Formats: sequence, structure tokens, C-alpha cells
Amino acid sequence: MGNNLLKIFLVVYIFLLISGCEEKDLYNARSEDEQEMRVLKNEIDKMSNQLICDQAVDWKFVAIGSKACGGASGYVVYSVKIDEKSFLEKVALYTQKQKAFNVKWGVISDCSLVMQPIGVECINGKPKFVY
Repeated sequence: MGNNLLKIFLVVYIFLLISGCEEKDLYNARSEDEQEMRVLKNEIDKMSNQLICDQAVDWKFVAIGSKACGGASGYVVYSVKIDEKSFLEKVALYTQKQKAFNVKWGVISDCSLVMQPIGVECINGKPKFVY
């Protein structure tokens, strides 16, 4: 009977050890996904902020990200003087990754709509949305 108790204890111990590893692995996987999106968003922000805004006609905006309920998570402004193709590709990639992240990790959101700007103006060298 002592051997059976030892076997049961060992099985339970191994199960708990494996369960703890799986939870840690899931946490690490989610953190890695979040870090990947953070790096991409920083690249987008860097491209967006690299030029001084002196003429609003040189600036556009685009929807970015994906809320769990659908729709954009926000808007980002950019100058037409940057590499627009590369910028818009990064924005599309970020949006795709955020949508996949939401599905993969079961993210929920407030489902409110993000108000779309109607234009851009330059204030103190910085582009600002007009609503």
C-alpha cells in the first residue's frame, strides 16, 4: 500500500509540475506576442513622428489596429513625404497581428467605436487630428 501511495503522490506531483510549466509557457507566449506588437507599433510611431508638421496638406491619417469587437483601435497620422508604402504596410501588418492576437488570446474590448478624424492640422510643428 505504501508503494501505491508513493506512485499516486508522484503522479500528482508530475501533473502539477507540468501544469505549472504550461501556464508559464502560455504567459511567455502571450508576452512575446505583446512585445512583437509593441516593437512594430514603436516603428510606426517613429515613422509617423519623424517630420515636422508645417503644412497640413502634407499629412494624412489611417486606421490602425483591431478591436476585439471589430473596427479600428485608433488612427495614426503620417506625412506623405515619408516612405508611404512601407508605412502603410507596417500599419496593415500591425492591424493583422492585433486581430490575430485578440482571437488567439480571447481578448475582449469595450466595443465602442473610435471616432474617425476628418482631417489634420499643424500645431507647433506637430500634426493634430481635426474632428
